[in-house]
Amino acid sequence: MENDSSSKRKKVGESKEEKFKRLAEKRVNVALQKIRLLGNLANPSYSYSPEQVEKIMVALTASIAEAEEKFQKVLDRNRKKFEL
Repeated sequence: MENDSSSKRKKVGESKEEKFKRLAEKRVNVALQKIRLLGNLANPSYSYSPEQVEKIMVALTASIAEAEEKFQKVLDRNRKKFEL
């Protein structure tokens, strides 16, 4: 875990794109690790129903769709308007 002084140093002179890349890489890697851990629950040492698996998959899919929609809204907003 980063300490406060290290985090503050990174922000000085950091562009918006650099900050986005730094945070996105960190957050996506954390999310992927958590999804891998979730996949570990498929181990036969656990008992689960198809309905439980479906609920998990629906929740994950909905969360991904929500994040994608947020990005798309911003991208659409920044799209150039038609001009003659």
